[in-house]
Amino acid sequence: MSGTEGQESRLLAERLEYLFENVQPLGRRHTLQEVVDGIKNADDPEGTSLSVGRLSMLMNGKASNPTIGTLRAIAVFFGVPVAYFVDDDVAEQTVAQLALLGAMRRNDVRAVAMRAAAVATSSAQGIDLVRSLVEQAAQTARTARSEAGEPESRSA
Repeated sequence: MSGTEGQESRLLAERLEYLFENVQPLGRRHTLQEVVDGIKNADDPEGTSLSVGRLSMLMNGKASNPTIGTLRAIAVFFGVPVAYFVDDDVAEQTVAQLALLGAMRRNDVRAVAMRAAAVATSSAQGIDLVRSLVEQAAQTARTARSEAGEPESRSA
């Protein structure tokens, strides 16, 4: 494996590891076998197959040049764009989205969302109040990032 291939293999391994750690609809990390079975049972017109051994090699950075079909099948299984594996900007965006989903699953965010929903539905002004508070929070975050010298988020 050349230096560039080694770097790419390690980057792919890191991104796969991130998915295993952060996409856990079962409340726990997927096993390699579950991923392989999920890919095998997916409605894939290309009939992509992946073995536990090959997935393990990809996870450990020991395999290079997976096929686009393999990357697509893994991306579909984890619910991320295939570009997550090869495009740094897409990977960064995907990580941010997964972090948001994780936060939403935690009780503290859920409780705030439930309170906001209760306020929003309690009166005609409720929706405007919640919208205003969210916009103020977003503006505060943008201001803080700007003062810290961080680039502005594309989605803000």
